[in-house]
Amino acid sequence: MKNFFKGLLYKYTYNLRLKGKLLISHGVLLLLPTAVVTGFFYARLYTIIINDSVSSEKALAFQSMNSIENLMDNAVHTAETVNGTGLVRDLLNPRLPQERNDPAAYEKRVERLYGLTNSLKDGSFVTDIRIFFSDSLFERLQKLNRPGHPLLLPLSEAGSWQDSLDGSDGSHLLFTAPQLSSQEQSRGGLVIINPIAADPVGEREDLGEESAYVAVYLSRSLLEQSLSGSPSLPESVAYLVNERGQLVASSSGFSASYFLSHEQLEEMMGQEEIFSQISFPDGPGYSAYFPIQHTDWYMVAILPSAHITDAGIRLLVGFVVLYLLFTALAIAIALILARSIANRIIGVALQMEHSVRSGKPQPITGRPSGQDEVGILSDTYNYMALEQNRLMEREKEASEELRLAEFRALQAQINPHFLYNTLDMINWLSKTGRTGEVSSAIQALSRFYKLTLSKGGLMDTIRTELEHITLYIQLQNMRYDNCVQLTIDVPEDLYGQRIPKLTFQPLVENALLHGIRMTEKKHGTIFITGWKEQEDMVFMISDDGAGMQLEKLEALNAEMKLPLKEAAAAGKAAKKTAPGSEPEAVSASRIGVYNTNLRLKILYGNQYGLSFESAPGRGTDVTIRLPAGHEE
Repeated sequence: MKNFFKGLLYKYTYNLRLKGKLLISHGVLLLLPTAVVTGFFYARLYTIIINDSVSSEKALAFQSMNSIENLMDNAVHTAETVNGTGLVRDLLNPRLPQERNDPAAYEKRVERLYGLTNSLKDGSFVTDIRIFFSDSLFERLQKLNRPGHPLLLPLSEAGSWQDSLDGSDGSHLLFTAPQLSSQEQSRGGLVIINPIAADPVGEREDLGEESAYVAVYLSRSLLEQSLSGSPSLPESVAYLVNERGQLVASSSGFSASYFLSHEQLEEMMGQEEIFSQISFPDGPGYSAYFPIQHTDWYMVAILPSAHITDAGIRLLVGFVVLYLLFTALAIAIALILARSIANRIIGVALQMEHSVRSGKPQPITGRPSGQDEVGILSDTYNYMALEQNRLMEREKEASEELRLAEFRALQAQINPHFLYNTLDMINWLSKTGRTGEVSSAIQALSRFYKLTLSKGGLMDTIRTELEHITLYIQLQNMRYDNCVQLTIDVPEDLYGQRIPKLTFQPLVENALLHGIRMTEKKHGTIFITGWKEQEDMVFMISDDGAGMQLEKLEALNAEMKLPLKEAAAAGKAAKKTAPGSEPEAVSASRIGVYNTNLRLKILYGNQYGLSFESAPGRGTDVTIRLPAGHEE
């Protein structure tokens, strides 16, 4: 552990960049004290968040409870209003004088009852009103219903709520969807039932089992909207449960894991309207229950603890973000202050490293150097880089000039003996009186050297090189009694490509002197072909001469593949021929082959040059590979 901290300190002190050291120093001075203060106050902040969240949930619960009680007050008032109508109570009496004595007045009372029920329906919470009678009474009263809207209904069409009325002495009862028939569920998810009490008129007969009820149907969705509460606490959950343990309505996001029956409320939460922490299957939460007036309902409000934890995290994240903003501001100021020193020193160091690795120093540009010590260092480096670049450019120019000089020297070495031998031949022809042949030989020789020495350049077209070879063979045939037949098969689209001068001539000369002239009949054929191979040009000069032994062929090909410096040494060694070992012209042709290979490597690189294939008695093939694209 000691060595670890020792290595870390060494890395910070010696290996870390200057800007990194400044940033780390400022960061430690800012972050460490703030982190300690944050940890110290976080526990207190978390308690404040819990109290604030529970208070907000309690206020929201009271708001929802008041809203629901207002709705239920309206529903109870609606039921009592209908129940208190004289006609509704009179309908329970089997003998009423109004119906017999004044049917028109009685009909008006029915119309007013329809108008009253329609006016009490608000279309949002009170969705419908119906009056249920025992089936025996309904047979007498069903004629009062209006077509398309039966206000009076038999109890046989009611849901299972009628089974819960026996023994009940309440003025009104509330029932949920499971206790409603399918038709009743379409009128609303809830119903409030109010029993109708008959008023005695004269002598009243015993009603027996006959009974009647006002049913006011309520919208469950409006209760659910009231339970959903404020959007400031979207994670809170609220629901209504009745004394029968039935779920009346719930807010969005309600889960069955939060449901508690009426018996469990006091057991688990204790006193009403007091929030306490309860463990639910989905996690702990703060919960309380509130009784709803005019109903047997209780509203249960639950605030999951995860919401409070998230609020604490959000507060902490907000504090961290604010802190990071101040930290970024401090670091920005530190960077501005450090830029005058760190950036310039780092720039000089990185530029020197890049220069050493790339081999070419580059001056520092695009930033002021200043007049202090770092500025003097930057200016001195820029001066040194410019001077070194000048020296490297001069060295490059000198190297290029040396390369061209070597190329010209190699080109100048190519067989001056051919001129001497041709002049001897012309002299011999003139002495024998063959003046016509003398004239042809002089013209061919003149054209031959005109092509060789034209414009003093280093390059020529393939068209010119092939013409040069044709003149060379013409002169040699005059000297050796038509010993060679020359065949050329090169595509015309290559004629405009440029190659080094005297590329073909030394190889044709070598084929003539080392190949054809070494056979017994001393006559043969030289075949020149060419083609394009991707980005390269390939030419082959073939002869049907004497060929070479395998050992000599392998040694020659090995020398052709040598890198540039070693190939140059091999070319020099080829000039040192022992006196009397072979004819002078033959030695010159060998020098021409080495020089041609060396010239191609100097111009194009080690991947280009010559290669040989040969067998004794079967002739020799010389392959020349060089890049294409140098057109006239």
